[in-house]
This record gives sequence, structure tokens and C-alpha cells, in this order.
Amino acid sequence: MTSYQSRAQHFVECDECEDNPANFFCKTCPGNLCEKCKSQHKIRKITKNHEIKEFGTDNEELVDFLYCSDHIRKRIECYCDPCKKPVCTDCIVLFHNGHVVRTISSAYKEIKEEMQTHKDAIDQYFLPKYTWLLGREAKKRSELKKQANKIQKEIRAYTQNIIEMVKSIGEKTVQDLHDQEKNGLRQINETSDELKKKISRLKEIEKNLSGQIKGNPGMQFFTPMNSNLLGEFETFPKTFNYKLHTFQVGRLPSLVAVNYGALADLSIIQEEEDDSESDMFDVD
Repeated sequence: MTSYQSRAQHFVECDECEDNPANFFCKTCPGNLCEKCKSQHKIRKITKNHEIKEFGTDNEELVDFLYCSDHIRKRIECYCDPCKKPVCTDCIVLFHNGHVVRTISSAYKEIKEEMQTHKDAIDQYFLPKYTWLLGREAKKRSELKKQANKIQKEIRAYTQNIIEMVKSIGEKTVQDLHDQEKNGLRQINETSDELKKKISRLKEIEKNLSGQIKGNPGMQFFTPMNSNLLGEFETFPKTFNYKLHTFQVGRLPSLVAVNYGALADLSIIQEEEDDSESDMFDVD
């Protein structure tokens, strides 16, 4: 109906004054009337008993007052079934001769019924169904967010456990470093203590010798010295260099990256039609 109305529906101006737009039509004349001419139509003796209706009062009645888009002074009177187009008598003679035509009112009723059928299907089935599906998608969105939040908490807890484990390993490694440092310091202290004892003993011998050298010689002066007086000092204590090795970075980062864990891709599975849900939207 909409397609042919856009081509054929041509409301002309008032048939009386041919100036103002027509808002009424006279079913008796017939003719289109503006507000002013309608008032005059009602008071003239010859037309005062005519039946005047306002456009929009009855859509079906208005169809009889549509003008042809090809012949603007001719009202449409029939509907051409093969061409799916409302036509006037001139159109029938010129373009639709031999075509199957029917009354414009019957075509209007049929098209209107078809439109009503589609409207009912939209109101009773399609809109409720799509609205219901939209509501389900909203629930899925909420559920998906809940799942994501739960998994996120699990990942963060798992990550924190790994962090704590790595921290523990790090602390143990630092403790191993301190143990090595203490071991080196202990050995340095032992060597230092030994050297200090030697130095103290040497100073004591040196002081004794200095006293004898500077003092007045006596009979004891000529007592033979111990030939092995400095023997204990001839072999120097072994000394060592100590070096802490730099920290060698292990393969933990790469191993963590490989073995940390992973999420599988989002599963997107088409839902099967649920007959029990579809029945609630059936249109008789």
C-alpha cells in the first residue's frame, strides 16, 4: 500500500476555490473542499444536505478520492493486479489495456489486511522474541563479567603465590650470600690473628735484641744465640684472595613465561533453538 500511495496519492487543492489545500471532501458531489469552501458548501441551498467528511475520518473512504499521479485531474478508480498499481480510466486505456483490474477498495482491503498480518506478527511474535533475546544477552553480559572477575581473582592469587615463592628463593639466595661472606671474613680473621701473633712475637724478640745491643755488654752477651731464633718466621703464613661471584641470573623469567599457565580462547557456541521457549512466541 505504501509503495503505490507514494506514486498515486496526490491530494490537490480545493476543487471550489482551487487555491487553498483541501481538508474535507464531499461524498455527494464528490469534491475536495477547504475550510472556507466547506462552510459555504454547507449553507448553499443546493449542497447544504451533502455529506461532507474530514480527511482522515475513514481511510478506506479516502482511497476513492486519490488522484492519479500520471493524470492529476483524474481520480484513481481501479487497481491493476499485474502491475501492482492504482490506475485511473485513462491509465487503463493507455497503459493497462487487457490487464486484470479490480476495485481500488478491494485492493486497499487486501493490502491493509496483509499489513495488519505483518503488524500482528511484529507485535505478537517478533518484538517479544527479540526483546526476550536481548534480555538474555544482558544476562549473559552480566554472567560473563562475573566469570571474568572470578578468574581474575584466581590469576592474581596464583601470581601472588608465585611472587611469594620467588621472594622466598630470593631471601634464601641472599642468605647464602651472607653465609659466604661470613665464611670469607672468618678465614680472613683467622689469618689476621695468626699474623698479629707473629708480629707480636717479632716485636718481642726485636725489643729483646735491641736491649742487648744498646746495653752494656756482660758475660751473657756472649752466650750463643739460638740458631733457630727466627726459624718460625721463615715460612710465611698462606694468604688467600676472596671473591664473591656476581649473581648469575637464572632462566626463571623465561620458565615462568612458558610455565606460568594460559587461558584458552573464549568459547563461542551457537545456542540451539529451545522449542519450549519458542512456543511462548507462537502466533496463531
